[in-house]
Amino acid sequence: MEAIALFSGGKDSTYSIYLAMQQGFEITRLVTIYPKNEESYMYHIPQIERTEYQAQAMEIPRDVYRIGDEMEELKKILENYDVDAVVSGAIASNYQKTKIEEVCTDLGLLSYAPLWGKNQEMLLRDMLSAGLEIMIIGVYAYGLDEWYLGKIIDFEVLEKLKEVEKKYKINIAGEGGEYESFVLDAPFFKKRVIVKNMRKKWNGIRGELEIREMELEEKQK
Repeated sequence: MEAIALFSGGKDSTYSIYLAMQQGFEITRLVTIYPKNEESYMYHIPQIERTEYQAQAMEIPRDVYRIGDEMEELKKILENYDVDAVVSGAIASNYQKTKIEEVCTDLGLLSYAPLWGKNQEMLLRDMLSAGLEIMIIGVYAYGLDEWYLGKIIDFEVLEKLKEVEKKYKINIAGEGGEYESFVLDAPFFKKRVIVKNMRKKWNGIRGELEIREMELEEKQK
């Protein structure tokens, strides 16, 4: 089946593409949404302009749109694609998943959300085991301090996230907006994304990573 993927650059949308490929979907296009509103309930925001590097690394064309959270706006975009399915990275947000499903139903498309309802710690472990290289680029919750900005999530960082989850009741996968991620490498990337220059922006409570320069690197075979 041919599919487009809603792609934000984060771990969930990237891993969903990987799983969809394993299930036989051909991802013909990445659809990246720049939300009109900073407090979007639907779309990922930090460093989203850098998804062009990931698209090049995947060798999958990327289309970019700027819309709000209204589903009619998303519908107008998706109706232009002659595909069978839409892949998304929804894990636990009923709002996000329901809205995408409604649009897909109206257009006669399959909504494929392979991460939906999965145990979030196990999902993170599966992502790491699969070979995703995930950088934390934004932190917005108590217990997550400046130290996390720019960190690559490995099993040691995962244990720290578990401690924060236990103490502060955060969502360990960041599904509640506790943190945002950016994927530098995955098994289906043809090249690896390298961050050459970055700066931490921290206000004492929350912060983001400003990525100033990136490049693509050939992967060792």
